[in-house]
Amino acid sequence: MSPEDVKLEPEKVFIKTADGEMQELKGISKIEVESKNNDDAVDAMRYAVDTMKEETLNITISRESLIQMQKMIGINKISRKRFIKLLMGCRIQRNDAAKFADIVRKTEFSYCPLMAQATVEWCISQMEEQSNDN
Repeated sequence: MSPEDVKLEPEKVFIKTADGEMQELKGISKIEVESKNNDDAVDAMRYAVDTMKEETLNITISRESLIQMQKMIGINKISRKRFIKLLMGCRIQRNDAAKFADIVRKTEFSYCPLMAQATVEWCISQMEEQSNDN
């Protein structure tokens, strides 16, 4: 995200959408900026928030907004049953979906729609490799 895509006003934060419109991010009540290293991402935020001279970035977001943002990008936690149902919706058999759920449980990842999508994409790539070998 470029600094031109973020605009700050007192008590309001705006972000440029894919359509090019500036949209207010609701639920953010406080922003502070801080930099302890010379990271490009921190520099970009510093330029975006040039009116603030502090070097930390703290964003306070309401719980409802956080849940909504997690759902938007697909990282909200879902139940094992829902994870299996998502895989079954992509024509993966129930027993195979349960095995994939066990694999996800044994790793450091949690059940989320993004993990279900990654699992389905991995299955598709494996099927394509197998068809290319034959």
